[in-house]
Amino acid sequence: MEGIFISYRREESAGHAGRIYDRLRERFGRDRVFMDVSAIEPGVDFVEAIDRAVGSCAVLLVIIGRRWLDSTDRAGQRRLDDPKDFIRLEVGTALRRNIRVIPVLVQDAAMPGEGDLPDDLKLLARRNAIEINDTHWDSDLAQLVETLGRVLGESAAPAPTGGTGTKPAQVVRKNRLVWLISSITAIVLALAGLFTGVESLRNSVVRLFKGSPPFTNTTGATVPPKGQGPAEPAVITMPRVIGMEEQEAVNTIRTRGLQPQVERRISPDDRPGTVFHQEPPAETSIHAGAGVILLVALPPERPEEPQPGGQQEPPLPKFVTVPKLAGTTLGKAEAALAKAGLTVGAVEKRETGKAKPGTVIAQTPKAGAKLARGKKVSLVVAVKPPEPELVTVPNVVKQPLERAVKMLVEAGLRPGAETPRPTDRARPGTVLDQKLKGGTTVKRGTAVDLLVAVQPTEGGTAAGHTVLASGNRKIPQTYLFDLDSGKIVRDGDADFWFEAVTETERYLTPRNGAAIGFTREKPSYESCSNVRMTEKRIPIQRVPESAYACVRTSRGNLSAFKLLEPVGPSPGVMKILFSTWERGR
Repeated sequence: MEGIFISYRREESAGHAGRIYDRLRERFGRDRVFMDVSAIEPGVDFVEAIDRAVGSCAVLLVIIGRRWLDSTDRAGQRRLDDPKDFIRLEVGTALRRNIRVIPVLVQDAAMPGEGDLPDDLKLLARRNAIEINDTHWDSDLAQLVETLGRVLGESAAPAPTGGTGTKPAQVVRKNRLVWLISSITAIVLALAGLFTGVESLRNSVVRLFKGSPPFTNTTGATVPPKGQGPAEPAVITMPRVIGMEEQEAVNTIRTRGLQPQVERRISPDDRPGTVFHQEPPAETSIHAGAGVILLVALPPERPEEPQPGGQQEPPLPKFVTVPKLAGTTLGKAEAALAKAGLTVGAVEKRETGKAKPGTVIAQTPKAGAKLARGKKVSLVVAVKPPEPELVTVPNVVKQPLERAVKMLVEAGLRPGAETPRPTDRARPGTVLDQKLKGGTTVKRGTAVDLLVAVQPTEGGTAAGHTVLASGNRKIPQTYLFDLDSGKIVRDGDADFWFEAVTETERYLTPRNGAAIGFTREKPSYESCSNVRMTEKRIPIQRVPESAYACVRTSRGNLSAFKLLEPVGPSPGVMKILFSTWERGR
């Protein structure tokens, strides 16, 4: 006897499944409703046990709550991703064996999309679901019972429960009445047989006590005569209708005793109006009266046509509004886009600790934008970043700046800000202190700020001129530098540009009205004041190694710098030691 199998997760929807089980058991009988495979004996192959249990049923109900899709095990892994998960085995077995699978949505859960499911469960997303809401539980459940009654080929009357129902006296009276009517009918037929012949009398008696013989309909299903009870549903081989025109396919399905369900979708590779997919596939054995899904091709960006014989529907809009997807899972985002007439485009995975892994954190186009129906929306999905690697900060105090930088890089750290400090207690370019002390444990890639010794000037001035900035700096190729602040800056504040035309043709190019010249004297405000300067660019390879560059900055101050070492091959880095004095008033 074919029955109903209820698949559910105990930790997620046991209460709802129990209430549904009680109602179905009352309607169809205890022996035709199964909750789950909970009593598999030790040593039994549980895959085979599930296959036998599910295979013995005509219908499998999948109870889907809010956490059915994302339920995890103790290790934090999603249960549906485990091939040995009982729910996955139960549903996958039913889909594989072409058993009717009905998703039952409880707890206001949403139907999962194909992208949320493993490969063997993707067909579940195509099954039409029924929602049972707590606020109108009885009416929703009555609809499910009615559907199951049609699938199992039964009337809506309750199944007998073994109670005392009809009294013995009533049964005796009913049997006597039936016997009396049968006797009178037999006498009348016997008298009629005197006039119509012995053969006619014999046929009448046979029909009276044995009933009419069964006959076979056009679909090949055996149909009993009236009054002799229902027969087992006929098994029909699913015909192939892919490539047929819609109406031809619908007629073919109906003549086989099946129920066609037409869905129209955009399919640029198929001829409009023809079937390009059918479910179940051709040559599949299914019961008479079962539903068959037919996907009919529509041309790109064309509104859905009305169903044959149906009422003309208004044309679908050419442009739709992009829904808000941030904070939803990828599966729910895919379902929301499909509902809006859009599809998922490129999916970028981005490491972040600010959002739950697996949720959408960005989309293109943004929510609220207008987009042509059928277009794609790109998504960015959060993934858990790897645990940071910890490294030990080396002690670079008293080291030359170049060696200190090299030690930091080799330790997996980054050189941070270099703050100059005038002093005569250490050689210029020596590290006086570091922000993160040696021996400290920090994340790999952390920046370490350094305090670097520079040549002092008397009282912070040079012959009455205040020193605005000084120190060692590294200027990468193609970058701009401001001598007044001692920083790499944007174009509007720059005094010169480390320009690169080709790999070998590179220049010192004054910017924003600054001018540059060269001297072999020890640089000072007074010596640079007498240097002849130009605003034209100067080739790097022509800068004398022993010369100092004097610069009149874009703000009118004077500055001097010296290349600490030759500039390397492209892309090169220019290392300078500089001082900038405020102009006289």
